[in-house]
Amino acid sequence: MHLARLAPALVLLVTLAPLASRATEPLPPTPKEQLFYQNLVALRLNPLGLQNQFDLDWRHRLYDPGDSVVMSQNYWSIGVSPLLTPALMRLGVAAKFQPLAILKLEVKWEYLNYFGNFDLLQSYKTANAEFSDTDIAAGGDAGNNYPTDGWQLTLDGEVRAKVGPVIVRNRFKAGYVEVALRNNDKVFYDPFFDLLLPGKGWFFTNDLDLLFQLSKHLIVGVRYAFMDVQYPDDAFLPGESTDTSSAPTQRLGPLVAYTFNDEPGASFNKPTILLLVNWHLQHRWRTGQDVSQAFPSIVLGFAFSGDLIDWRGEK
Repeated sequence: MHLARLAPALVLLVTLAPLASRATEPLPPTPKEQLFYQNLVALRLNPLGLQNQFDLDWRHRLYDPGDSVVMSQNYWSIGVSPLLTPALMRLGVAAKFQPLAILKLEVKWEYLNYFGNFDLLQSYKTANAEFSDTDIAAGGDAGNNYPTDGWQLTLDGEVRAKVGPVIVRNRFKAGYVEVALRNNDKVFYDPFFDLLLPGKGWFFTNDLDLLFQLSKHLIVGVRYAFMDVQYPDDAFLPGESTDTSSAPTQRLGPLVAYTFNDEPGASFNKPTILLLVNWHLQHRWRTGQDVSQAFPSIVLGFAFSGDLIDWRGEK
């Protein structure tokens, strides 16, 4: 079982500061140095998944923001990002650059290890292969799953803004993956993204959120998610059409995030319950071909974060 990266992205919904040019109330001090962590435990249905993701970053402030909210929370950082599911481990190292509260850039390299259980990993000769939930279960019964490993490089850019209670956020990722596939197979199904990925090649994701901050605790909104894959020429059999329906995929639906408390600088902060319900607008198998389009992808998570260095007494 795995969980797609929709859920980790939800952590950002509860960390958006009010993005005005000046603060309407005193800001907490922006620390010169932080040892900052985030943790997410999440369960997903359609496809089924369970994960725990932990991010630990050493952050260094770029400049003194004064009392400007847009310039607040500026930093560069380096860190580690382990993720564990019952069938997959990802161990990442990341560098982040946030010059303004409205812009964040990240580059991450991850080691991937598939354990070979829960009918995964399964690979195929062509991007036109059948990889529905039913086909994957049948392939597991036939012993087509196997353990393997690989790596992934991800380039990540996020922009966000807030006007009154309205928050707009867009996050784009470009990923290059390389996984050791057996029998000269060219593609594999990765439920982490719910995509048929090339053994060596690029894929892209984009999450666009329109959110409303109803109170200091509650954010509601809607997410549009788009994912696509750039299949290389050898991902198709000789003479086979390259016009595959395996990608792109699109989803749309509501989300809710409720944060119980927020105490900047605390070692345990922003405990948050997250719910995301997305219906598939475009998917080879989840719009009636194998799973009813009426059955959405549902993510339920619990997130929290904190500072492991107490900087609250800084001047």
